[in-house]
Amino acid sequence: MSLRLRVGALVLSTVATLGIVVTAGPASASVSSGYVSGVETWTDDWYDEGPLTTSSNSHSNVVAMWQAILWADGKLAYSGIDCRFGSGTYNATRAWQAAYGVGVDGKVGSETFKKAATYLGASNGKYIYYGTNDRYVTFTRSSEGIWGMYVGNDHHQLGYGYANFDVCS
Repeated sequence: MSLRLRVGALVLSTVATLGIVVTAGPASASVSSGYVSGVETWTDDWYDEGPLTTSSNSHSNVVAMWQAILWADGKLAYSGIDCRFGSGTYNATRAWQAAYGVGVDGKVGSETFKKAATYLGASNGKYIYYGTNDRYVTFTRSSEGIWGMYVGNDHHQLGYGYANFDVCS
């Protein structure tokens, strides 16, 4: 084989190998999957979620999730859980971000979700809780990695494309 063919084969082999290395890795969750989801450990599932704003993903079960977190932390009234990211949620988000040392912009992106995830706590492996005492949110995570949430006795998956909790209008 000529030197030219050997170099070409080496380059193609290297490119193919690098392509596999670059694309291999754990699956990640995001708005593109349609749900709050993840693989393996649940503690990092929220790191690439969002954004939620008054104009992006502004009416969904994921907004209800964020509003429930705001409620658990005393930043939003329970009646404010309506699956709509309006001015009340925007202002409560800014207050939450200021209290937790996250960039205050009123948008819920990966940085804000990542900070919120640090306050999640598991109980018996079936439920995942956020909050303390009488203000807490109960989450679930299916064997497929899709998150769900209870609002009262109403349980639904946390999807970006729909708002079907009883409190949603």
